[in-house]
Amino acid sequence: MVLKSAARPRQYGSYKGSKHIKTVKAKMARYVGIMYKIKNLLPQKARLQLYHSFVQSHVNFCSLVWGFSAKSNIESLFSSQKKGLRAVMPGFVNYFYKDGLLPSHTKAHFNSYKILTIQNLIAKNAILFMQKVRSFGNLLPPSVKETIASNAPEWGGSHESSADWLKKLLHSQFSRIHYFIKAL
Repeated sequence: MVLKSAARPRQYGSYKGSKHIKTVKAKMARYVGIMYKIKNLLPQKARLQLYHSFVQSHVNFCSLVWGFSAKSNIESLFSSQKKGLRAVMPGFVNYFYKDGLLPSHTKAHFNSYKILTIQNLIAKNAILFMQKVRSFGNLLPPSVKETIASNAPEWGGSHESSADWLKKLLHSQFSRIHYFIKAL
């Protein structure tokens, strides 16, 4: 269905991942700014709770929907996530390039606070979703069931059967693109 507005036509029901990610980044930036202002007033545990409620919750929400968008979108969210973590880290933290100095590294703090990076969070949610599909396939809503091909490889299938299925899929959907099929 196409809706026309006075400004421009747009597709109803189409999902714009980059617009959603920009919105999430704006919300995270607002909350990270608040976290920096109150950093010296709160103990470490309270700052970590604020991080989980203000930053990590936005990163986690619907990550299966927008998580497989362009790498640039994910990387921009990752930099926002790191800025939020720097607001939790104790002491003075250089959180942007200043006088030629790099921002403080966050990898050790992700590990010490047991926080998943956005890339790991997307992978974890995708794996959990696949496990739920495999274990509770009969309980899936019809809209989700329709996205999974009826002849898709089953759990425990061989590599050959999966490769054959993929070859048939590519041949049926992309018959003009022969180099995909030759690669298999």
